[in-house]
Amino acid sequence: MIASFPILISVAAEDAGKRLDQFLAIVFDRVSRARVQEMIAAGKILVNDSPAKASLKLRGGERISVLGEAKRASLKAVAEEIPLDIVYEDDDLAVINKPAGMMVHAGAGATDDARNRGTLVNALLHHLGSLSGVGGELRPGIVHRLDKETSGLIVVAKKKKPAD
Repeated sequence: MIASFPILISVAAEDAGKRLDQFLAIVFDRVSRARVQEMIAAGKILVNDSPAKASLKLRGGERISVLGEAKRASLKAVAEEIPLDIVYEDDDLAVINKPAGMMVHAGAGATDDARNRGTLVNALLHHLGSLSGVGGELRPGIVHRLDKETSGLIVVAKKKKPAD
C-alpha cells in the first residue's frame, strides 16, 4: 500500500467538510475507502494525535498521522454445517447447485467472520470430509467458481486425479 510510516498529512482549508475516510481515499488513490476505514478502526490513523472516526468531518488545518496498515486476519476454509443441494456425486467429483448469495470460497467481507464463514467450500468440507488440493488450502476442490449472487451448478473435485 504505502511505502513508509508514519505519514503526516496536513488538511487544507479547501478540504473542509469532507469525511476523514473519503479524504484519505482520495489522498491515497490506490487504497479503497473500506481499507481506509479498517485502518481508522484499527487505530492506525490519528487526527491531531487522537483516534478519530471515519465519519469525522474535517474543518481544515488538522494534522493526520498514518501510523501503518491495518492487519487483516488470514482467510481460512473451515468445515461448517450448511445445507447443500448435491445434484450428483461419485468417488471423484460432486456437482452442487449453489444458491445465489453464497460465496464459493473465503474472500470479501467487512468482518473476519463475514470473510470466512458461510461459503460453499466450508459446507463441502463438512459434508464431504475432504476435497482435492487442486485449488489450494483456501479453495480445495474448486476448479471453477460462480459469483456470489449467481446461482447454478458447480463441479467440485474430490480427488486430484480420477481413479483408473
